[in-house]
Order: sequence, then structure tokens, then C-alpha cells
Amino acid sequence: MLEPLKILALIGSPRNEESYTCKIIRQIDGKMNAIRPTEVEYVFLQKVGVPFCDGCLTCVSIGESVCPEFATIGPIAAKMDAADGLILGAPVHTFNVTGLMKNFVEYFMYKRNRPSFFGKKAIVTTTASGGGHKIVLDFLEGTATAWGCDVVTRLGISSAQMQKEAYIEKVDACTDEVARTFIDEIEKGELGSPKFRHLMNFRAMQNMTRSQKGSVNYRYWEERNWLDAEYYTDVPVNPFARFMAGRISRKMRKSMRKGNATPIR
Repeated sequence: MLEPLKILALIGSPRNEESYTCKIIRQIDGKMNAIRPTEVEYVFLQKVGVPFCDGCLTCVSIGESVCPEFATIGPIAAKMDAADGLILGAPVHTFNVTGLMKNFVEYFMYKRNRPSFFGKKAIVTTTASGGGHKIVLDFLEGTATAWGCDVVTRLGISSAQMQKEAYIEKVDACTDEVARTFIDEIEKGELGSPKFRHLMNFRAMQNMTRSQKGSVNYRYWEERNWLDAEYYTDVPVNPFARFMAGRISRKMRKSMRKGNATPIR
């Protein structure tokens, strides 16, 4: 018998179990279990209860263990690391991600500087009574990707339509596809190839880290030979995307050296 896949679901809705975000993830959970044994652990960020991150950046400059809230954040980070896959879910609030999810992500700024979840698959979900799905899905996908995850699929639903039979059937078909894709990608275990925006994020972090000699970030990158690499992992990269990312990166580096960076207007 197959060992159950271990999935960690991070839910950034203040309505916790009663939220449509949780209900959709539970639907995906059920569909996954119909394919193969799966254990989903739910972490409700409202119940985690960390205060607002004050942006001290000690997690970046010294190490995550010195974060004032590491006693709470550390065990969750360990669960994320041990999981076969991650689900990030948050509803749309005022056309953006919830404060709960945004605050939680702030505590993982170090993971953007020192990513480690390579090969870990993730899916992202959101719900809204109106619009704003793409903004939240893009944020959640960008976050998980910056941590090193491969985001294999995503799903946004309209909670206002969930009383209509035709729409419910469409959601049911979508959750089928999401569950199957998630399990297939976890079982294959292959590293995903980066998109252009992922290459640019890598290059931006590379340029920044090169200027931080002696820091924990610099040592982390140096140990992994990333300071002169084209990407974090040795995966196929579109040649044109690689060329353009390298070219833009060189211009960015030159501008930083000369102090020619300009304010954003």
C-alpha cells in the first residue's frame, strides 16, 4: 500500500473552517484521497495568532532563529519543509490578499533570500464574491515560487456563484483537475523549469546577494554555487529567456554600481 502523501494547507481566511477557501481546499483534499492516500494538515493563520511583523529583517541579516516569533513560526516552517506539497489559500479582501496571509508571509522573508523548497510542489487557491482573483493568485504563486516551490496549478472561485448548480458542476470539474495534477506532479518528482519572471527574481536576488559579502545570505548562496549560476537548479531554461534575464541583470548591476538607480514614479 502506498504511503500517504503529506500536504500542508496554509489558510489565510479569518473565517477559518467556515470559509469558502477552506471548503474548496477540503474538496480538493477529498478528490486527492480518491486517487491515493493523502493526509492534509490544516494551519489556520488566524489561530496561529502571530502579531504584525515589524520588518526588523533580523531573519534575513542574522538568521530566522532570532525572529522574536520563531517559537511560533519555526514549527510551521519545519512542517512546510517536511510536507510533500503545500497549499496556500486566501480569499480576496478589497481586491488583494488578506492581511492574515500577507503578515504570515512577512515572517518568511528569509525564505525569499535563502530558498530551500526546490522540488516541493504547491498549489494556490482563492475565493471572492466579486473580482480580484488574479491579484491574489499571482501573489500566492510568486510567494511559493520565491521559496523554491514549483506551483503546478491554481484555482480561483466565485463564492457568490456557489448556489448555482451549473457553477458548482464547473468547480467540481476544476477541483478534479487540480487534485489530479497536484498528485501527478508530486509523484513524478521532477524539478519545474522557471518562467521568465522567476529568472528575473533569481537575478535580482543574485545581484543583491553579491553585494552582501560576509552575510548569512552570501554564505548560503556561495555554498550552493548560486552567485555565478543562471538559476537555482540545473533545469532546462528557455535560451531566449535566459539571454534576456542575463542582459537585464547586467544592466541592473551596472546601474547599482554607479548609483544610477532612480525613484519609482
